[in-house]
Amino acid sequence: MQSIQDDYNTQRSPLSIAEYGRTIQEYVAHIQTLASKEERTKWVYQLVNIMGTLNPQIKLQADYQAVLWGHLYQISGYSLDVDSPYPLPTEDKKAEKPDRIHYSDTGIRFRFYGRNLQNMIDKVTEIEDENLRQDLVNLIASFMFNSCKIWNDENLTNEVIAEHLSILSKGKLKLSGDEITVTADASSHFTPKRSFSNSSNNRNNFNRKNNNNNNNNKNNFNKNKRHRRF
Repeated sequence: MQSIQDDYNTQRSPLSIAEYGRTIQEYVAHIQTLASKEERTKWVYQLVNIMGTLNPQIKLQADYQAVLWGHLYQISGYSLDVDSPYPLPTEDKKAEKPDRIHYSDTGIRFRFYGRNLQNMIDKVTEIEDENLRQDLVNLIASFMFNSCKIWNDENLTNEVIAEHLSILSKGKLKLSGDEITVTADASSHFTPKRSFSNSSNNRNNFNRKNNNNNNNNKNNFNKNKRHRRF
């Protein structure tokens, strides 16, 4: 008995880049069989345009043509001999692992301020212009006040903010509370979540009201039924 399909995907060679499908991979294999380098290059230019149509998201990149040529060269197993307008990648380069991202291992002294505040304070301590430095300190102090109000539901005094500034700057910003001007953000009002007890009370009131309505409807129905005329 002859099978319906003799060639299954599991029996074929694996796809190098699945986004382009098996047809592109078969075209690349066919191009590699052409004897003339000039003819191979001509075919590849046409194939690169087709690959850009099949994978339109790649056109959002700045130099997507070079990426397409690199993908085509990868599909060929890094063995396609053509005249490329871009430097082609190598298999060794593709196998290289990216550099490890180094994260900061220093802890955050006050978490509700965030790490960016520490970076801002470090920059402010390097400013020599006293007026500019004072303006930036006031902006930072206002940010500290509003952040604490949002996350901790607490209004910081100027004295506490000055103390925190001194701690975060390692003593480089020694100010008193009177030297700081704080501007409160009107949109940073803390809205507490509705408590469970309130939700329960509302649910009980709703159920009680529903039961009363059902009882009234039942009484009205019985009353109308007794006075019905046939």
